[in-house]
Amino acid sequence: MIVDLERKPSESGSFELKGGGKVHLRLLDGEDIKELQKACMTSVPEYPLLKNHETGKDEYRRFDAPKFDSDLWDEMMWDRVITGWDDLFDSSKKPIPVTKENKVLLMASSKAKEFQDAVNKGLEVLKAQDKERSGATEKN
Repeated sequence: MIVDLERKPSESGSFELKGGGKVHLRLLDGEDIKELQKACMTSVPEYPLLKNHETGKDEYRRFDAPKFDSDLWDEMMWDRVITGWDDLFDSSKKPIPVTKENKVLLMASSKAKEFQDAVNKGLEVLKAQDKERSGATEKN
């Protein structure tokens, strides 16, 4: 049996932007998901006052409540799935640099709907391609 433990690049592609330019995308893989979960999910201890049924006395009990940072998740996720773009300019016709901050800004701005649509449609295409490729692999 041969087992390939090497991390393979996830499905990726480039998609046209309305008005010119391209956005380059990739899907998250299992390692990405693990890293995002590790960064964004924490436990917060809580100490509610509860009655101990054995002794009948009230006692503080520790419970670890999960806490999820959705803003950090979005920031890290967009930074990973958007790998770059070509010919994307601001209103002054200056190129918009490919940075984590600009990726998050473009995905959150109400002024960048066309960019967001291209990213979301591109990710749908990549997911469909990945599903198709996985189905073909299972048949073999």
